[in-house]
Amino acid sequence: MKVLFVYPNIARNRSPQVGLSSLAGTLARAGHDCRLLDITFIEDSRVAGAYRRLLEDYQPDLVGFSCRSTEWETAQAIMRMADPDAPVVVGGPHATIAPEEVIADPRVDMLVRGEGEEAIIDLIGRLESGAGLSDMPNLWGRKDGAVFSNDVRPLIQDLDSIAMPDWSLWDERHFREHAHHAFSRTAEVFGDLETSRGCPYSCPYCLTPVMQEIYRGKGKYHREKSAGRIVAEVAKIREERGIDYVRFVDETFILNRGRLKEFCEMYRDDIGLPFSFSTRPETVSDDMMRLLAGAGANCVSFGLESGNEQYRREMLNRRTKQREVIDAVALAKKYGVKTFAFVMIGLPHETREHIQDTLELIHLLQPDVFQITIFYPFEGTPFYEYCISEGLLDKDHERLTEIWKGSVLKQPGLSSDYLVRLRELMFVFARLEKRWWPLMTFLEKRPLAYAVWHNARRGRRLAARIARRLTNGRRGRSPQAEITGT
Repeated sequence: MKVLFVYPNIARNRSPQVGLSSLAGTLARAGHDCRLLDITFIEDSRVAGAYRRLLEDYQPDLVGFSCRSTEWETAQAIMRMADPDAPVVVGGPHATIAPEEVIADPRVDMLVRGEGEEAIIDLIGRLESGAGLSDMPNLWGRKDGAVFSNDVRPLIQDLDSIAMPDWSLWDERHFREHAHHAFSRTAEVFGDLETSRGCPYSCPYCLTPVMQEIYRGKGKYHREKSAGRIVAEVAKIREERGIDYVRFVDETFILNRGRLKEFCEMYRDDIGLPFSFSTRPETVSDDMMRLLAGAGANCVSFGLESGNEQYRREMLNRRTKQREVIDAVALAKKYGVKTFAFVMIGLPHETREHIQDTLELIHLLQPDVFQITIFYPFEGTPFYEYCISEGLLDKDHERLTEIWKGSVLKQPGLSSDYLVRLRELMFVFARLEKRWWPLMTFLEKRPLAYAVWHNARRGRRLAARIARRLTNGRRGRSPQAEITGT
């Protein structure tokens, strides 16, 4: 069977999606063929033409959309661009947490909730044989004009049994124009890999609590690939795509100490590429960081979320102490491992004072890179329901496509425009001495003054980017060409 996947990457993230790569590998192992419409590098005005041409040339037997909640409206827009002869199935996070909304779209024939590897093979087998679909686990669809819904099947417990990911779907730019260039200026090709599934924590802003409930009684939720399987996956993507840097995408890479030790030894001897990983500060120890650095760890990402310890504990269900955060970052620096910190602003019932604590923490830690997002309440998460019950969110709120462009919450003193200003100011002033912070306070309260500052800063960045490109030998392109992209 021929399957066309559609990736409505409206945010234009520059990295291959691990889930779709795993599904493609699963299909290849079962003898099926698949292709991908990835809008990342397609201008909006040309997506419709690309979709129609691919449907006409490839003539798929099944069209599968994979999307997050922020991508759902884009997925719907693409569906309206053409009417394929093949059935349309939707999978991914949004279909899992909001199946009623997804199946209500008349262009959607069915949806798959939860893990997709076993489900897609089951679905294809039934479509090929003409067997009924109404009792298929994970599947929602329509029969005789009525919607049917089925529970999810048990979780895949042995992750080593899943087919190797197929990376051939992806444009080369996903591997070369990667955000982790900031951590390795010498690396040129980057690969993203998962080593486990099912985060064991339950943060209220995350989909994990929803997934844990959906899969209650369906097997162990947190599962891990063996050290040997991880190394084999890295070797495969290195051979196929020529990567020279690895990003492990798991939230909790180092929980299993025995696996970690075995992995570090195998990876150091058999692979030797620099890599990045994520973990929580309270899981870090001196021995572990030394071991990881010796294996090639180049960067560690920490989800800090808020700089206020009490808010983290009481609202975010994160009991990490401030001292643990400081010590974890210090250990990384001790062993030459760069640090990446994630924080959010505009959280439910957060105050400007709480945000100041976050600014203070970033200033104290001075991570190599930090990311500030504006909180967005994803449907199905505990915080989504909490924000509605607290009167902070309207059910018919505008769904944002990018989570740094504003806030959908109604909080006194933290308007959407204000948070956008504050976010950019924090990026700059967290790196400056505190004697400059009164200027930040002045700018955040005065939109016109901020606009002047913002435009001047954008002009300086553009000029610096043009100068770098000219210095790097981009002959024959004028500064005006750099501005216009011609």
